[in-house]
Amino acid sequence: MLEAFDFTALEAPASMPEMGGEMSVRECVTREDLKLLCEIGVISLAFERGEEAMPIFQLLDEEQPHNAAGAIGIAMIEVAAGRERDAFARLRRSIATRRLCVREAKAVLAIFLIGFGRHAEAKGLRRDVLRGPDCGARRLMQSYGIA
Repeated sequence: MLEAFDFTALEAPASMPEMGGEMSVRECVTREDLKLLCEIGVISLAFERGEEAMPIFQLLDEEQPHNAAGAIGIAMIEVAAGRERDAFARLRRSIATRRLCVREAKAVLAIFLIGFGRHAEAKGLRRDVLRGPDCGARRLMQSYGIA
């Protein structure tokens, strides 16, 4: 699952700014920090500890409003908690409004829809991801046997 995320797309200052005066934690977050946080969040999901990772994905979503990675993590937590309608809506919004990790959001939404027996809704998403270039999103779908 982790390989589906394009961490090179995370945008943050490459190095920590000078430490002068009052700074919030978010002002000190580097690209490497965001990558590590996302990795921790995905690992938490794998170990069924998603609720504990919610603050990580919320931070990613707030700090990267153009990137669907945070929304994908939140949607995974929502599905695990039985709130699939919220997850579907979140992923659809991300697909419509984000610029980065959109293919990944499509792949995750297709996987969820198929898992809930909504094959007709997943058909277009599946086709779109599988017709595109080889990437983490395509490999993610293939790993779930959706190719």
